[in-house]
Amino acid sequence: MRRSKEAAKWVLAAALMGSMPIGQALADPPVAPTVIDKPGHGAPVPRSFPDLVPYWNFDPPKSPLFDISKFTLSGDMRVRGEYRNNGFFGANASGAAGRSANDKTADAGVQQWARIGLNYSASQDVDFFTQLQYSKTWGGANSNAVNANDAASQTGAVNGSILGVRQAFIMIRNLGVDGLSLKAGRQLVVMGNHRLFGHFDWNNQAFSHDGITIQYNQPTYEVWGGWLHLSDQDSFASGASSGGIGQSANNTTPLQGGSNSADLLFTRLAFKPIAGLAIEPLWVFLNNKTGVATTGGVTPGVGNVLAPHAPGQNRHTLGGRVAYRQGMFDGTFEGYWQTGSMAVAGQANTLHINATALAVEGGITLQNVPTNPRVGLEFNYASGDGDGGACARGGNCNGNANTFENLYPTNHIVMGYADRMAWRNMLGFSGSLQLNPTQQSHLEARYWVFQKANNGDCWYTASQGCAVMPAASGVATSNSLYKELDLIYTLFFKGNKVAWQTGGAYLWSGGAIDQTVAGSTSGNGPQSSVNSTWAYTQLQINF
Repeated sequence: MRRSKEAAKWVLAAALMGSMPIGQALADPPVAPTVIDKPGHGAPVPRSFPDLVPYWNFDPPKSPLFDISKFTLSGDMRVRGEYRNNGFFGANASGAAGRSANDKTADAGVQQWARIGLNYSASQDVDFFTQLQYSKTWGGANSNAVNANDAASQTGAVNGSILGVRQAFIMIRNLGVDGLSLKAGRQLVVMGNHRLFGHFDWNNQAFSHDGITIQYNQPTYEVWGGWLHLSDQDSFASGASSGGIGQSANNTTPLQGGSNSADLLFTRLAFKPIAGLAIEPLWVFLNNKTGVATTGGVTPGVGNVLAPHAPGQNRHTLGGRVAYRQGMFDGTFEGYWQTGSMAVAGQANTLHINATALAVEGGITLQNVPTNPRVGLEFNYASGDGDGGACARGGNCNGNANTFENLYPTNHIVMGYADRMAWRNMLGFSGSLQLNPTQQSHLEARYWVFQKANNGDCWYTASQGCAVMPAASGVATSNSLYKELDLIYTLFFKGNKVAWQTGGAYLWSGGAIDQTVAGSTSGNGPQSSVNSTWAYTQLQINF
């Protein structure tokens, strides 16, 4: 009996194995997902609206809507080494007399970023674009010298090693009207000479913004505007990391109705009345409602009145840019006025914003001369606040905030290559010479003289932060900050897909720094300021 059961088991197993191919042959062939050309009335559960193609068919992309010929890949990678010595000329950040112990030695490091751009043209007028970015300071995220590929290096959780999304947006062209485009998502906002809005690509992470922008293009004019959501610290947004937004049952913080967020609105026109001439009026509204304590008992600090994009402010920027390029001549004028109000930590009354800035630059290019030399001159001014330092230390603010807000610029190059200056509380004079030694190379020499517009305010560097407070004792009667000489060489090769650049700067400290460090108006004291050097070399590839 036992043997008969074993035999029956094996016969049944063989029969089942043999019937499997027959079952597959008789089964219905696979059917491709049906593509419909309009939304129906099916349940909109998967993505909160009716799907034209079931959501799961996009991961991985199996949809018949996908066409590989409409997919493009772009990339960008840069590796740069930098050296800097005495970056603040030995001055203390507080403005106190004496040489800073943190600014005596030289330092060097290597940074890199790598970017991959993925673009899919869903139709002639619809693009989906995502740009991933890996940013790293070499060795910065490694917990020890032995295991250089440790977990911190992989997760990007330590010391500036970051893997993130630089851009991710949908772009729709000819939106009901020819020439009208909409871009929604994380994106770049770049205008003119980058003095107010730039990508700041010199920085290892650079600028990008979450928002919606609309652009209308015609042959002789352009209208561009948008809303950028700079920060959201409300409890309504606190759940975004878990995939949703809203309060949890355990959240005791009440909803604040958008009162703890920062937004920026802008409208820019660009008129082109004749060849080579562009006239670009601009309005920007920065509304930063992130928290500032305005009742007694709170110590004011640099983090408020002197900080870039300071919290508690409503700031309008009005002005524009005029650019002209024709033949051998080129020139640009930019001018802006800022008004509004700013809250101050520890004070119930707000400050009235009244700030200005202007820039004038021009050059002559000798196009029929070997090396195509261009000689240029430039002047920059941005207002400062005579009470800025005193206000930040808890003194009298005198009701006004006169420091110009630099917004989101690319100050590198525009305010010198060494990145020691922002378009805030400054006067800058520059002369430059540019050459093309060969068709694939560029050489630039530039000399700068930088001063404070107001001695009572900070010296602000390219990142817009306060580098050195004005001396509380008032010994710094000079407005001279420093002089800078830049020399930069660039070579393109391998079909202009690869660029190598190297350069450096020497910076001489000025009277204001000498007096601050010495602690005397004569600039002579127990300790003195020191000059600064900076150099770099970088290799970049893009496709």
